[in-house]
Amino acid sequence: MIGQLLVVEMLKMRRSLVLGMTLACPLAVVALVFVVTLHQTPVEDMTGARMSQLWVAVSAMWTAFMLPLYIALATSLINGSEHRNHTWRLMLSLPVRIEELYLAKTLAAAGLMLCAHFVLLAATAVGVAALGLFGYELAGAFDLHSSRLLWAAPVAALPVLVIQHGLAWHHRSIVLPLSVAVIATFIGLQVGNSQHWPWLPWAYPLVSTNATAVETQVLAVLIAPVLGVVLLVASLQLLRRQEIV
Repeated sequence: MIGQLLVVEMLKMRRSLVLGMTLACPLAVVALVFVVTLHQTPVEDMTGARMSQLWVAVSAMWTAFMLPLYIALATSLINGSEHRNHTWRLMLSLPVRIEELYLAKTLAAAGLMLCAHFVLLAATAVGVAALGLFGYELAGAFDLHSSRLLWAAPVAALPVLVIQHGLAWHHRSIVLPLSVAVIATFIGLQVGNSQHWPWLPWAYPLVSTNATAVETQVLAVLIAPVLGVVLLVASLQLLRRQEIV
């Protein structure tokens, strides 16, 4: 049944802004990093090794700022279709369990997050390769200091996704989920550089890819999925005890 519900969610997305945001958010990050870097760095200084740092810059902006906000927006849009069209009663009157519907929407949000992250990586790679057509040195441009830049952020963002999905599910207004995301994101920028980062899930994506110590990056990747599963189980337990408002 969850598979069928996922198909329904994908059909709903065709009429939503969420697919456009899945493309626009990562592309905006890549475009901004490339424009700023190329504007501030002379052409003769843009060696291949220097351009490899573009991956780090893109990752930092994505994980510290745009990814948490994108998750809040995506989960709000996925649940907002039910709130806006007053179809919660219809969905819950179908022969499906409320837990199945909740999991289907959670998986849909996770799938969108993965798609957005893939768009980010693909756009970065295309952007770096395109610079070679304009005479920039590409030797070493794809030599990443850590493979975690490619995959760690979505894993580390799982607790944030579960929290934001729960907020968007239970609250009709988009104001609360987005407010939580904005406030927590800016706090995460400060907490991510301190020893207190484990207490704030919004800091996990940044820590998992851009922390100075490799041990800290690994710890963030290990903690995040465990906490995400714990929060998801707790959310499922609370489903029938709380009203959707």
